[in-house]
Amino acid sequence: MNENASSPQGPSEILTAILLLPTGLHWHSQHLAGVPILLRNALTLQKIGIKKLVLWRQDPTENEKDPLHDLMQDSRIVLEVEWNHTPELQGINIMVLDSSTLLEKSEVLQAMTASTENHADISSFLYFPESLKQLLASQENNHIKIIPPNDSSRLIHKKDFYAAEERLLKTVGLSNDSLMDRLVTRFISRQLTRLFLRTPVTPNQITFLSLLIGLGSAGCFYQGTYFSGVIGAVLLLVSSWVDCTDGEIARLKFMETPWGARFDIFCDNIVHFFVFFSIGMGLFFSTGNPLYKLYGGLAVYGSLVSFMILSRAIVKNKKAAEQSKISETNLADQVANRDFVYFLLVMAAIGKLELFILITAIGANVFAIYLMYQKWGRAKRY
Repeated sequence: MNENASSPQGPSEILTAILLLPTGLHWHSQHLAGVPILLRNALTLQKIGIKKLVLWRQDPTENEKDPLHDLMQDSRIVLEVEWNHTPELQGINIMVLDSSTLLEKSEVLQAMTASTENHADISSFLYFPESLKQLLASQENNHIKIIPPNDSSRLIHKKDFYAAEERLLKTVGLSNDSLMDRLVTRFISRQLTRLFLRTPVTPNQITFLSLLIGLGSAGCFYQGTYFSGVIGAVLLLVSSWVDCTDGEIARLKFMETPWGARFDIFCDNIVHFFVFFSIGMGLFFSTGNPLYKLYGGLAVYGSLVSFMILSRAIVKNKKAAEQSKISETNLADQVANRDFVYFLLVMAAIGKLELFILITAIGANVFAIYLMYQKWGRAKRY
């Protein structure tokens, strides 16, 4: 699942940022959650709406062909990047930050909008240019926002990187996560994310892996035995855990794309359709009762209609949740909810898959009818 590019500009209208690079620290190219720290900070600033980034080195004579310059050629960078250049500061809003810390989106946005006095404290910066000090001392500088580094986010020692990565992993959830997502799924998916971060695997490849595991689950249900049903339920649970991981990797590595988000949602629903159909067919094979084929078909039909009506809203809500916004309605979240996999595991374990498929067949179609009434009933009123 994926989605990209920079967010709308912040309420403070700051479009230019200066990132100070002190001499003597050689970790700017060290990876943090799969992304070099300097590139990560630049991408974070890009995501909050910064259009121009000035990388201000303490030693301007350093080789411009070094690896740090190569980092800024990354395809994810769309903002304008300048090195060792003193920008024209008159008449524009600008903020100054220290590159020795992990810049987190929420903290930077809060600091951008916070009111500060003109004479900001710069003592916590490892390096602060004399020319900037003189400018701050010589004139009114309401247009210059100094954001002092947060000591808890400082990246100096190896243990600091470990702590920072753990902090990032705790922020990869979505604002519309379900109850079971918060209690169980995210905890497990974060462990998988740790592993995938050490590999070159992409979010879309993880989505495809989740699809394959989900289809394997459907294949097990299709066999119609008790043990194959339990294995199918376990595989579907694993598929949902992996499905969480693709989005976590995309957000941590700044690899979100609109196509990836749609691909993720499409694969999720393909798995659900095949699982519902296979449960019905498996029960028919094991009992000979043709009603179970009908129940499986109805579960697929109701789910498909609901998905077709709400597919755009599902994508929209997922994008809003990634930006920690509250979605307008939770109907789309109900369709995208994966908590049913835990209920399915319980039903498979106690040998009551027939009850699960009956409830799903009725519930999916009642929900689909409600959505159709809401959609076309509202259209007739207007």
